[in-house]
Amino acid sequence: MPARFQMSRQHPWARDNPEAVIVDRRTRWGNPYRVGDITPVWRDRYGWGFVHTRASAVEAFADYAQSRGAPYTRALVAELAGRDLACWCPLDQPCHGDVLLQIANRTGGEGR
Repeated sequence: MPARFQMSRQHPWARDNPEAVIVDRRTRWGNPYRVGDITPVWRDRYGWGFVHTRASAVEAFADYAQSRGAPYTRALVAELAGRDLACWCPLDQPCHGDVLLQIANRTGGEGR
């Protein structure tokens, strides 16, 4: 089962997980929502795009990913299905990488 790994400058995570796909903000799979940011073009239940917590940033990303439609989902599945993902988020904290794993590895429907 694919998993999320935490990247670290101290621990050689890449050596242990050479096939992991990096999904941090510098990649096309990064979460555009940061805690403390105000995102003027995005407004819904979080209030004019202000992201208060890590969990709300992950929820915003889930909404964003769903709103992108089938082309985004197909690309996500093609590139990430069956692969481990790597991000800077602590493993015990919410992370958009978990959303990506869930979408990419669904059984039936859109996912793999």
